[in-house]
This record gives sequence, structure tokens and C-alpha cells, in this order.
Amino acid sequence: MLPFSLMKHRVSRHLVSLALLLAACGPAKEPKQASAPDPVEDPSTSDPSGSKPGSGSGSGSGTSSGDPLASPTSGGGGGGGATAGGKPVKGEKGEPPAVNSLAPFQEGLKWGMSHAELTKVFTANGGLIWKDYDEKLSKARVGPEMTALEAERERQKAAFSRSFLEFKDTPTGYDATGIKGEFTYKNRESLMWIQREGKPKRYFFFVNDRLWKIYDEVPLGDSGAYGKSYLDAVNTMNGKLGAQGRVLGADAAKGINATTVDYKDGASHLRLVDRSGEHLVGLVIEDNGTLSNIASLRSNKGDDPNAIDPTVAAVTKGGLSDPNAAQPAASGSAKGGQKPPPKKK
Repeated sequence: MLPFSLMKHRVSRHLVSLALLLAACGPAKEPKQASAPDPVEDPSTSDPSGSKPGSGSGSGSGTSSGDPLASPTSGGGGGGGATAGGKPVKGEKGEPPAVNSLAPFQEGLKWGMSHAELTKVFTANGGLIWKDYDEKLSKARVGPEMTALEAERERQKAAFSRSFLEFKDTPTGYDATGIKGEFTYKNRESLMWIQREGKPKRYFFFVNDRLWKIYDEVPLGDSGAYGKSYLDAVNTMNGKLGAQGRVLGADAAKGINATTVDYKDGASHLRLVDRSGEHLVGLVIEDNGTLSNIASLRSNKGDDPNAIDPTVAAVTKGGLSDPNAAQPAASGSAKGGQKPPPKKK
């Protein structure tokens, strides 16, 4: 039997050898992310089929089912969502879904403002147009560069003031644009518009000089805020609002000129209008109170201002003819059977 001291020495030597062997076989340093907690999978975004996000057949919809107008996931991400038990809200039969709030789309503007009040919001010192140039002016050099920017700002303010147009009895160029159908003639309706840098073209509609509708022409594209297609825009809005919008097909008899998806809250109604043929989506928000009374406010149904005057139409019904054009030679029978005069001898 070995003495205790010799046994202890041999055991210690073997332990050291084992430690060195384990160190040589182990990793040289801590594996990447070894100290990070395990990720927690969000059940609302998990795909039980195992397919990758965006692999559906929809046009950029990113839904696993491939349905381009599929319901959004709960908690959409726009801050204005309205969900019931974690499910996206749907409207009552035949109605758009009611969401928490559409106020952010008004950007602080109030329904019922006059066009003069709206003009002041944009053009007053310290107004929205003024603020658009604050950063540029803060970086501009004193002198010609700053003077040019200030002149540009004043032109922008003047252009917005001049954009006010009343729809009286004279046809306007807007009849040939995508916003045709958003206004009528001879009903005290009017419009203003503005194009600010980095923002969509925006139209403001008034009736009796009271703001009741805002219409944005939002560009569609790979870098667009609402995607590159109308379906992308609908799914983006569904996600923002946590609701599945009501889909309305084009119906001229109902005044719906293009496919529309809509939503509502207690004060406003929001529409997404398909103008993808122009690489746009129309984002329209309008006052519920005015919308519910719009038929009575548009008491003058009137005729199409671009239509041909009835008197002119009646005169030209059989086609136009030139009174100075040569007439065909008349035959003998056309002159009552008269005999030609005798030839002179």
C-alpha cells in the first residue's frame, strides 16, 4: 500500500492533467451571444406552416395565407388600433369597422375651419410652411443662399393662398384628374392644395367654406410609406388601425369611382382609394357630420358642366353640314317633270 502523501501527489497530478485536457478541447472564448437570454417567440407572428415571412402569394402582403386582404395581426403597430379579444376589429354587416381614433391623420387640423383660417395655419410667421424651412435656413450661409431660401418660402406661402378655387358653374381641370367625384359644382364647394417637400400632395375640401375633407395622393413604390401596391397600402392600414377595412368595389351609381377600403371613428371616416394605375393611393379622411348630410348640402344636382349645351345638341342632332357646300345637280324628275328648253337653231 502506497503512503498517503505519495497517493495524494499522484491524484493531484492526474487532476491537473485532466483540467488541461478539458481546456484544450473547449472553446477558446465565450460563444457569440452565449450570455444573451433566449429569444421569446411572438405567437402572433409565428408561422405554424414553417414558411418564411412574406412567402405568401399576395402582392407584397406578407401574410402566410397569401390572401392579399387577410386580417392583420393583433396589435398592428400604428397606435390607433382597436382590437377585440386580440382579434382585428371588423365592421357590422355593411358598415366600415370602428377604430379607436383617426385624429392623427388630420395632423392637428380641425373640421369646420374656414379657408382663411387654414391659410393662416400654413402661411403665418411660425406656421407650417415657415417651419418647413427652419432647418434649411439654420444651415444656410448668411447672404445670397439664405435670401434665396427665404424667397422660396414666400413663394410657397403665396402659392398656397392662390390655390383656393370655388366650384361654381365653370368646368375646371380637376374634372380630368383622380379627384373627380370628390366635389360638385354650384353647391358652395371649394378646394385648396399644397405640395410640401417630402410629403404627398394634399387637397383640402370645403363646403360652405368649412373644411370637411382632406385628400392625400400617396405615392406607391418600394420606398413608399404604404408599399408598392394598393394591396400593400390596405394591409399597412389594416395593421396601423388593428382593423380589417370594409372593401367596396367601384360603383358609379353610388359615387364610388374605384375600389375603396374604409374605416371610421366617432368623428371621421377614412378611405383608401385605388389609384394604382397612377402609382398612387388616395388617402381620404372626412368629417362624419358633413358626410351624413352631404346629399342635402349638395341640393343643386345640376348638369355635367362639361356636357354639350342642350340647344347646341338639338341643332347638331342630325349632324353638321356646310351651307356653302356645292349641291348635287337636280334631275328632271326632281323639278316637277319640266321639259328642258328647246335648243336654239
